[in-house]
Amino acid sequence: MSEPGERLAILVWAAEPEAPQRCATPFYFAAAAAAMDCEVEMYFTAASVRLLEAGVAEALHADPRAGKSVARFLQEAHALGVRMYACPTAMAACELSAARVRPECAGQAGAASYLGRVLDAAWHTIEF
Repeated sequence: MSEPGERLAILVWAAEPEAPQRCATPFYFAAAAAAMDCEVEMYFTAASVRLLEAGVAEALHADPRAGKSVARFLQEAHALGVRMYACPTAMAACELSAARVRPECAGQAGAASYLGRVLDAAWHTIEF
C-alpha cells in the first residue's frame, strides 16, 4: 500500500471523443504517476465516460500523425495498475450500458467516490 501523498485521483470530464487531442493526456499522467509507484484512480464523468466504451478509444488519436491510439494509452495505464471508474449518472446520460464498458474499467463510481478522495488528505487530485 502507498504512503500518504502517494495516491492520486484523476477526474476526467473534458477529454471526450469529440476532442481527441485531449484524450491521451489523462492516461499519460496516470501512467506516469503509477510508474512512480503512486496508487492511481481515474474517475470518468460527463461525455468522457465514453472513452470507457469498448471500441471508442481505438478510433481516437491525440495526434493524427502518430500511430498510437488513445486505447493504447489507456491500456498502458491499466497495465501499470491504474484503476478506472465510470460515473453511473454519466453512463445513463450517454446511454452506455455496463455490458459495453471496456474490461479495463474497474467498475462504477460517481461524485461521492471522487469527492471522498478530494476530502481525504492522503490523496492528491487533478482534473482533465
